[in-house]
Amino acid sequence: MLDAEERPATEKEKATLVKYVGWGAMPQVFDVDSTDWRREQIQLSELLSDEEHRSARATTLNAHYTSPTVIGAMYRAAERFGFQGGRVLEPAFGIGHFVGLMPEDMLHRSTVTGIEIDPLTARIAKALYPDTDVRPQPFEQTKLADGFYDLAISNVPFGDYTVHDPRFNNYKFQIHDYFFAAALEKVRPGGLLMFITSRGTMDKLDSTLRELLSTRTELLGAIRLPNDAFKKNAGTEVTTDIIMLRKLRAGEVPTGTAWKETAASINFSSSCLCLWRLVRGQICRR
Repeated sequence: MLDAEERPATEKEKATLVKYVGWGAMPQVFDVDSTDWRREQIQLSELLSDEEHRSARATTLNAHYTSPTVIGAMYRAAERFGFQGGRVLEPAFGIGHFVGLMPEDMLHRSTVTGIEIDPLTARIAKALYPDTDVRPQPFEQTKLADGFYDLAISNVPFGDYTVHDPRFNNYKFQIHDYFFAAALEKVRPGGLLMFITSRGTMDKLDSTLRELLSTRTELLGAIRLPNDAFKKNAGTEVTTDIIMLRKLRAGEVPTGTAWKETAASINFSSSCLCLWRLVRGQICRR
């Protein structure tokens, strides 16, 4: 309706749009074998174009949006790390919760670039945040300046699949690890990278990404979230980590690389306490 009428969303319409939680919470609506969802499947096929339908179905694996508590905690951490505002990259934008929940003073001092693979979701995001540069395309296809952004912050997609990017094809990174490597190229020296990611980024035996990051960044902190941290907001239970990094400046020596290896002695059992400390403005360092 907004596109057809070529007008901005009203505040009432924005209040409705912001409740959208992505297709990850309802994959059954794309499952042709799910007879319980037949009515919704028919309605959706009538509402979406073929391209929009294909794109929406492709996002069911990882379109789970982030709880406000977690986002607020991440911005508190960014402030403690010295970020007051600047050029912000959100490479898995969704409908823009990382803009909508950014502290007001920080937002006024910032410009945000959001990348969203699903065109329908990107249109909702643009309606909600018309002043934000929202680009409806996959992150691996974006043309962004290297070394430009002061902060990259996101809840990146998770999954056991790769994307095509000539810069990183040889690494065969899974999608969540790819976002770290690719976003790091876009962050300036001294800038921050703060991502919610699959536990596999830190846990898996293959240390390729961690080795790459350990030579180019300082690990500021890592927090394991409870597996129900996104259940209320996105209808999913998954164990995730918040990883916070600072990109090294020219001539800086990495402060320590022990975190690149996995070890049975690493204990994340106090994840709830760590999250509470982060919300309270303390950093739980690992």
